[in-house]
Amino acid sequence: MGALCSAPAACQDSGMRCVAGAGLVVLVGCNQVFGIHKTEPYDAAPDVIADRTYVKLTSRVAGVLPSGAPDLEPVDLPIAPAPRVRYAALDQAWQDASYDPDGTVTVARELFAAQPDGGLVPWRFEYTLSDGVPHEVQWAPEDKHGQLAIPLFGRAVREVAPSSAGYDVAPIGVNPLQSPRVFTTGLWTEGIASNHNTASVTYSFGSAVSMSGPRGRPDPAQGDRAFVIDYGIDDPTACRFATGSAVLASAALEASGHSTPMATWDASKRAVSSANVAPAGHDITRFGAIASLGGAPVVGSFSFGYAASAVLAGLPGVPRSAQLPVSTVLPTPVMLTILQCPYKPLAMAYDQVAAAQPAALDPFSRIMHVQLYSTRTVDGVALVSGMESATLGATFTGFVPTFPAAIPVAVQLEAAGGGMTDLLGPSEGVAVGPPGRFTVHITPEAEAGVRADYYDVTLHRFDAGGLTTERIYTVISPEVVLDAASLAPAADYVLEIRSFRGHPNVRQGDFRQVEYPYGSAILFTRKFHTS
Repeated sequence: MGALCSAPAACQDSGMRCVAGAGLVVLVGCNQVFGIHKTEPYDAAPDVIADRTYVKLTSRVAGVLPSGAPDLEPVDLPIAPAPRVRYAALDQAWQDASYDPDGTVTVARELFAAQPDGGLVPWRFEYTLSDGVPHEVQWAPEDKHGQLAIPLFGRAVREVAPSSAGYDVAPIGVNPLQSPRVFTTGLWTEGIASNHNTASVTYSFGSAVSMSGPRGRPDPAQGDRAFVIDYGIDDPTACRFATGSAVLASAALEASGHSTPMATWDASKRAVSSANVAPAGHDITRFGAIASLGGAPVVGSFSFGYAASAVLAGLPGVPRSAQLPVSTVLPTPVMLTILQCPYKPLAMAYDQVAAAQPAALDPFSRIMHVQLYSTRTVDGVALVSGMESATLGATFTGFVPTFPAAIPVAVQLEAAGGGMTDLLGPSEGVAVGPPGRFTVHITPEAEAGVRADYYDVTLHRFDAGGLTTERIYTVISPEVVLDAASLAPAADYVLEIRSFRGHPNVRQGDFRQVEYPYGSAILFTRKFHTS
């Protein structure tokens, strides 16, 4: 499944549920949900299973092997402490449910009753994690086939890193360093070397940014590796690229101070190439549906690197800050970036740059991430709409950008009495009447080769110069029922609609299978006002 995205920004440490004790950190949930790769057998006896009607909500963990290579067999883990879960028919009150130790949630049998045409009626499933934002899935899975999972790249159980830990590295044969960063894989982190000269790097692990889950203590015995990678800027393209690298002999951290692992510098480079998005090309024409809302001109980036996993969804990562090798706004893959180029409206290809590619990372899939976006400001709040994709490859050459997720081109808000309001019209602050039950109708572009497997529709309320996320809806069909209880009178709202391509079996309630290229389109509607 792609991202059941929770808010304008993707999950990061502060938005995740975790528990700590005895020096351990255990990830148990975050604001995003993703489909799982496979289903393990249930532990309960068959007759017990047959007597229950249920769906399942778990964490999905993709780690590495002791060799450091990616583990292609993700595992399901129950969320602990248990999330609050409820269910209801679309037109009925919520019913509290229990979250079982294996991640199953027993629901009413009548929700799975077949209709005369053989189909099932959509119903609502709600879960709430530690951020307090309700996630509502409107779906119609078959009994025991509905399954949602929260992704985690790396181990679920993580030892807390010592506060004074870090690395002092003097790679053999190092070239003069310009802008070195330190990465760990297995537990995926990235950070800036606070001090460096032509011969050595000093790095405090306290500055490491976790790409997925809470920051933990790297363990070489469990396959964690550490790298120093230096970066430079290519003048003709303005690309930031890896100029050299060194794999540390050990990623282990000492409790009493910095460790001093051995490393050998590798200044070799390999080619990276990708076609550009043509300035008058088809994808830019498609982007017009987003830019027509009055945002700034299209900007974006091309990023190339190593994917943490090829078996989980492609866009769950935290947008990267400008101080790191990649500056992005929309969610990203969990990846170690070796090359990042700004989108330029020029008829050029990104085929003029070679980058360092550590051989120790060869077991991981190569990945290209492209995001194009436009920003408009409403009441002092920046609303970012755009489209993006993640594409896997065996090498770093020959990538071709593609945006496979269908863009919403029309959004209508239907009141209970039948009145329709255009949420992509020319004006902000359109009046929709008093709070009540509304239905959002989404029309995706009718474009060959693109589709929307499902949608995340986030209801944001304008609040004191910012946005407060009230509720997140996930739907498979392009229609969302907004409960009257989610809206307040005399308030301003905006819908953030994200379509996802990369989950071909969601119409059967199965979010497990993931396919690439993986894509998403993000659209903020016009602001609307309740009376």
